[in-house]
Amino acid sequence: EVEITHGPFKGLRMESVEYESAWALGANCGHDDIGAVAKMIDQCNDFGMDTIELGNTLSTYMEACERGYTNGDGGLQWGDWQKMVNLVEKLARREGVGDVLAEGAAGVAKHFGHPEIGMTVKGQAIPAYDPRGLKGMGIAYATSNRGACHLRAYTPAAELNIMPFQSLSADPLAWKGKGELTKIFQDVHAFSDSMDLCKFSAFAMGMDEYAAQYSAMTGIEMTADEALKTGERIYNLERYYNNLAGFGEGSDYLPKRFTDEPSQSPGSEGHVCELDKMLEEYYSARGWENGVVPESKLKELEVI
Repeated sequence: EVEITHGPFKGLRMESVEYESAWALGANCGHDDIGAVAKMIDQCNDFGMDTIELGNTLSTYMEACERGYTNGDGGLQWGDWQKMVNLVEKLARREGVGDVLAEGAAGVAKHFGHPEIGMTVKGQAIPAYDPRGLKGMGIAYATSNRGACHLRAYTPAAELNIMPFQSLSADPLAWKGKGELTKIFQDVHAFSDSMDLCKFSAFAMGMDEYAAQYSAMTGIEMTADEALKTGERIYNLERYYNNLAGFGEGSDYLPKRFTDEPSQSPGSEGHVCELDKMLEEYYSARGWENGVVPESKLKELEVI
């Protein structure tokens, strides 16, 4: 449990200040007031809102104001956590500008006529990882079936060498091999998600352990290869539903800020995310046709 001990939110008690939430509602918006971050997380818990989406929505609004896209409405400045806290409730109740903000980061960017400032994929805001510095996250964001997500394929585990026994290791700034790496992580996580296991378990366990757990729980013997194939089947079935819903060629993308504008951050300065090259590699590994699952693949996996 966390308690804020000073400032305007002194006495606030809550379960935790989760790290993605702290980034989204703090550094991402240009401030470091931990009390304000905790307050907004608490508001999200009360209103049933996603902290990552909220933080990106507010930062998109900040950028629109900074660039003069909001017709001089006063808006929201970087680092103004007091106004951020007030806007959260307006957003939840769709009051005033909150009615615009309630549409999320992509909706805010579109409303002000500049969709390019919305850091989203398939309408969902990106988490804390810059894909110019962790390129596996770039292809993972783009090909996630639910929009930008760091948990569908947690490639930093390999790119930062924190996998168990260094079973997978990759250069974070290299694009080659990231298509196959992302496929592996997506299949592994699809299986572990279906068992309702925490992603952090992957820092200590692999498919052998997951298969053994499944066998012990169900009494149905399953090998590691069978478990991995099950994850692949799940991921392809999800994608097939997306295809039926209209997500086809061109739906796996990143904001141009990551593919066209070089990073200025230490450690990745000068790098962009080479998404097109990684997509070609990824689709080959998946056996897909430009993001679409062919009937032959569905038959191979015994989905149909």
